[in-house]
Amino acid sequence: MNDRPRKTRSDSKMYQLPKDVLAQINGMLLDENMKYSDIQHWLETEQGMKISLSSISNYAVKIYQAAQRVSDDLERTKFFLDYIGSKSEIDAGKATTAILKSGLLQKIATAEEEFNEMPIEKAGRLLVEINRTEIARERLELDYKKKMQLALEAFEGDIMGQIKKYPEIREKFMAALFELKQKMQEN
Repeated sequence: MNDRPRKTRSDSKMYQLPKDVLAQINGMLLDENMKYSDIQHWLETEQGMKISLSSISNYAVKIYQAAQRVSDDLERTKFFLDYIGSKSEIDAGKATTAILKSGLLQKIATAEEEFNEMPIEKAGRLLVEINRTEIARERLELDYKKKMQLALEAFEGDIMGQIKKYPEIREKFMAALFELKQKMQEN
């Protein structure tokens, strides 16, 4: 598919390390007193692996960036959930779709390295699937409203048939029904 040779990542050796060693390096990166040269020395003396400082540095930057993205996403999601919780009229399904769409579009816009590995067709399919989900939800919502309208009309017909002998009750019912219909249209 792609005739160009893939550019090798300067930190690719880091990703070839055993998971337990990588986990220890991640812990060292969290230690503010630990320098990249200390990690390099530990890898050489304790693990018998020679890794350049630039590989360690590039790996650390990517780990910090990924952690920051996760932190930002969690903060944004918490904000949305708090906002939705305080607004009972907001549909959680719509909000979830909006969050997913926003995240995917942000990934496309920033063209992160992991995303660059994904074929553009796959990214497009993901976006189309999210749109399909949104359209399906809107159709379901419309279908629900139509069924509610039909049920309300049937209910109105039944009640009106039974209370036509009682004009005062009929007037009160008509007023309540009119108010109910207005509220349903607002939502």
